[in-house]
Amino acid sequence: AGCMALGTVLWAALPPDKDLSVAVARDMPFYSLPFGDHPFAPGEWKTADGGLVNWRGVPSARSCGECHRREFMEWSASMHAISDRDLIYDASVQENVTASHAGTQHGIEKGRWCESCHNPLGTLTGFVTPLPSVQETEALEEGVNCIVCHAATHPEPLAGNGALTSHINDVRRSIHPAMIMAAPSRHALDMQARRDAPHMGESGLCGACHTEIRMPAVAGQHPLHFQETYDEWRRSPFAAQGVQCQDCHMARDPASYIEALKRGERPRRTVSHRIPGNNYLLSDADLPGNLTHALRGGSPGGINRLFERAEYSDELRETRRQVLGLLEAAAELSIHAADTSDDKLALTVEIRNAGAGHALPTGPLDQRHMWLEVEILDVSGQTLHHSGAFDDTSGAIDPAAPIWVKHMLDDAGRIDLHHILFDTDRLVYPRKPIAAGAAERIGYAVPLPPGARAPYTVRARLWYRLAFEPILENIERQGMGEIKVIIPPVLMQAAEHVLHPAPLARTETAR
Repeated sequence: AGCMALGTVLWAALPPDKDLSVAVARDMPFYSLPFGDHPFAPGEWKTADGGLVNWRGVPSARSCGECHRREFMEWSASMHAISDRDLIYDASVQENVTASHAGTQHGIEKGRWCESCHNPLGTLTGFVTPLPSVQETEALEEGVNCIVCHAATHPEPLAGNGALTSHINDVRRSIHPAMIMAAPSRHALDMQARRDAPHMGESGLCGACHTEIRMPAVAGQHPLHFQETYDEWRRSPFAAQGVQCQDCHMARDPASYIEALKRGERPRRTVSHRIPGNNYLLSDADLPGNLTHALRGGSPGGINRLFERAEYSDELRETRRQVLGLLEAAAELSIHAADTSDDKLALTVEIRNAGAGHALPTGPLDQRHMWLEVEILDVSGQTLHHSGAFDDTSGAIDPAAPIWVKHMLDDAGRIDLHHILFDTDRLVYPRKPIAAGAAERIGYAVPLPPGARAPYTVRARLWYRLAFEPILENIERQGMGEIKVIIPPVLMQAAEHVLHPAPLARTETAR
């Protein structure tokens, strides 16, 4: 206690850090401001002093990892660590900036709308401008790194687009580890431990980026809401119970935490910085041809210094395991018999959003999609009905399948599958996402051919896929190489039920 008290006194006695504030007019005269004086527009970031963040004073996640190794390893295998280096994202944002109709005027500056959440440090330091005077340091390559969240305050989640206030310029730099060890509570205060800064454990912090609204400054006459994950949570039973985004997504075992919530329990809160979501592809360490390495934008910071590649690959596998666990825990699938007769089978399949604190699916829904496959066989194994099949040679989904997706149409009414959000004219839902706690029933009436014999087996499968193949074409269009793969789906849930000729009222559920 005496050492800690002495450390606190010494910390307080330290001379103030050099003022690192950056005034655009004084320090970056070539910084482009086409949307007014707000330096991050059309993103929503703010800084405590109204200026840019000084790129020289931004600590890297690797420097944090010198002491917080476990947290660093978890984060390194997360999507936050590659939010800007992710090759699919990088090619897509460049395609928007350089090849869209809206990008022909101030395309790079309009890119701040994307980069505010994917490349917050680049946005905050002024890197996202046609004539940059900022060097891309290790920290600026790290996407959403430690300091992004741990120096962020005042979340405005319904505004989205990175609506936070950064205090990075106020963070003490070059503090000797011995000083931190002597006064850990002071370091925790500066880095906004949740006990000192409650917003660190509240959904609003996440919602500031997991709300995406394209503003008229980018394109169009009216705002278009592309992602509403925070608002979906805000209107959910989870929010009413006080369950925050961090409770599930930062749990050490997210799927187990959700299953406990389903049982009416409220487990003790644990903390991991892995923060899994739905990206099972970029957390797959075993893609052929070292594709994972390429899609994640190259080697992670700290490799061969803080960890070896084998350890990193194991961390990726654990992240993927948790992603798949979340997808499985999110939904429940059941088959309900209706009136079965000699010439027709009638049934419904119910999909219940039982474990997600937001809609299902959620996120960038022009790419994330979910669909239902149903197969019916008679007693001899003859297929009487099959809808929702996936062609793993082309990536095509049976068009007869119920699919939960959001079509983004250009001004000619064409569906865009390249994620060119700058040129989206309007949004159309073939089938809207299932709200948290809600369910949707899909009905089937299947004619029975002559000779079909009971009992009849009904198999239902709920599939999830991260993206459509055309988004990969952006990589080649931007001269980054050629990646031609079929993005595989993952099975969320499956159910099976046996129907007999007589009317049935029972339900069987498989999880």
